[in-house]
Amino acid sequence: MKKFIRNYWPLLLTLPIYTYIAYKLNFIQDDAYISYRYVANFLNGHGLVYNIGERIEGFTNFGWVVYLILWGGLGLNYILASVITGYLCGAGIIVLTYLLALKVFEKNKFYATLATLLMAFNLSLAYWSPAGLETAAFGFFAMLSFYLFIKRSWWLVFSMLMAVWIRPDGVVIAGLILIIETIQNRKMPKFSLSCGAIAFVLSLPFVIFKYFYYGSIIPNPFYAKTGFNLTQFQNGLEYAGTFLSDYGFYGVGLLVPLLFYRRLSRISRAIWWMTMIFTAYIVFIGGDVLKVHRFFVPVFGTSAILVILSLQLLAEKVVSHSWRTLVAFATTLILIALTIYQPYAFVMRYNYFEKHFTDKMRVKARDMKEADTTDFSVALPTIGTFGYELIGHKIIDMVGLTDSTIAKHSDDPIPGMQTTWKEAKHNSVYILSSSPDYIIFSTDLKPSAPAERALLLYPQFLQGYRSVGWFYKTDPMQSEGTLIIAYKRMQEIKGPFVPTYPVQWVEYYKEGLDAYGRGDMKEAIRLLEKSLQASPRPYYPYAIYQMAYCNMQLNNHDRAIKLDEMVLQIDSTVYEAHKDLYLYARAVGDTTNANIHKKWLQKLVPWYWPRLEAMVEQGLAEQRAAGKLK
Repeated sequence: MKKFIRNYWPLLLTLPIYTYIAYKLNFIQDDAYISYRYVANFLNGHGLVYNIGERIEGFTNFGWVVYLILWGGLGLNYILASVITGYLCGAGIIVLTYLLALKVFEKNKFYATLATLLMAFNLSLAYWSPAGLETAAFGFFAMLSFYLFIKRSWWLVFSMLMAVWIRPDGVVIAGLILIIETIQNRKMPKFSLSCGAIAFVLSLPFVIFKYFYYGSIIPNPFYAKTGFNLTQFQNGLEYAGTFLSDYGFYGVGLLVPLLFYRRLSRISRAIWWMTMIFTAYIVFIGGDVLKVHRFFVPVFGTSAILVILSLQLLAEKVVSHSWRTLVAFATTLILIALTIYQPYAFVMRYNYFEKHFTDKMRVKARDMKEADTTDFSVALPTIGTFGYELIGHKIIDMVGLTDSTIAKHSDDPIPGMQTTWKEAKHNSVYILSSSPDYIIFSTDLKPSAPAERALLLYPQFLQGYRSVGWFYKTDPMQSEGTLIIAYKRMQEIKGPFVPTYPVQWVEYYKEGLDAYGRGDMKEAIRLLEKSLQASPRPYYPYAIYQMAYCNMQLNNHDRAIKLDEMVLQIDSTVYEAHKDLYLYARAVGDTTNANIHKKWLQKLVPWYWPRLEAMVEQGLAEQRAAGKLK
């Protein structure tokens, strides 16, 4: 035991730090629930499917899903198993970093400890490890494969097999090892080639199963996400640049070892090539849709080692021997501070957003199921938590992750349509012809994704779907909250499906909603008016309603009332207009009109009516207490 502590005491220092950060960031990422739904359907006897009866491999973590099925088959909580396993694999990455650093620094525990400390304070590792996805497990086996390659251990076969089993990117790891051995030996890479060949043979049953069960060995998300164009390359550069600024200290870890390349050991050169080529691969594929450096997890450890190696090389070059240890330690403290500070706001923002997003989608799904007891179907672009809560219901993924029609037969990009979404695949005719009972946008009322904006070009959506909403409290301790929106099909959807509304109308409409979100009501009204000028008739009633709401916020009540009345002349099923006119009628004591709008609200959103009435009574009581009402 004393020998173990003497050799591995840095891990006893660093692992508690990682554990604390992981605990503070603890959450389950929305996409993890896609895998959970596959697991649940399998355990319920429906097969390895997302929608019952549809054999589509809508996940890229086959081995991870099978692993969770094993836990579920034992009657244990597979979601908890995914969290614990992810945390342990993240810790395993830190252990491998230390072991690999000992080889790089020739058993110098001081520098190895410095590299491991950078990993302990890596917020992104702590962010992704317990997030329910296969991220940390894949990162662990990817790094283990590299470590076993350095050691020339035949256990590399097992590690490669596990990496490929968990994610298709495991093939990339095997390819990188082949390239590195070829570069270093300048001849046929016999060892890695032999290991790869054996791993390939052992993986054949897995490949054959996928081919016969799903009809393809390539997961459906590959078709949904890939494009191989200039925009994708630019996205990859941006993604890699963010990583290098947050954890690579603007490329110092790659640049300095290159300048001292001839002085590097064989192991250090292998680490440099591994990190460099993997980074190039991430740039080539366009980075990741999910933020917080997820795709870089396999090289977090090697990047940290390269940073400390750079520090050592520079110290040996410019610092006297007696001062090197002190300078290295002081510099590492600065690097640790930067490791925390640089990505801190970025990581915390996405952590906050994901926690609230999954909670909101969970509430929306449960409220929808309570309000509608039919076997309804839903189309939306963020299917994770929502789809898991509605197991058994037909869920159409609007961006194609679990839908092969959208992934493989996407519409061409629409000229003039701007978006920041990387999930650009969409097929509006397919969605509308499927006639889902509900369509949900990622940002409630506002169309954001290309798949959402494209729907607003079709009269079938503009005329056939109307919003309904449920109350959601962002902070459970507060009474205030917001309405979360779904579009409900109000009439039969018929073809032919022709996009008769112009792109410009959608762009102005979205920009108007953006301005409203910023609190700039006057600018929102201006842009919404331009959207109507660009739109043919019949006008989309929600553009007019949003103008009414902005005018209400500006206390232009007469104008707001006229616009709300105009909305209901176009379509009496817009409950938001009934809500606002009911509030106005109650405020002035107009019982007749209040009762008219009350009946509509009880018909359209009966679940919302009790809360609305309670809010009105509370508001009137407060005004009476203030002497504003008699």
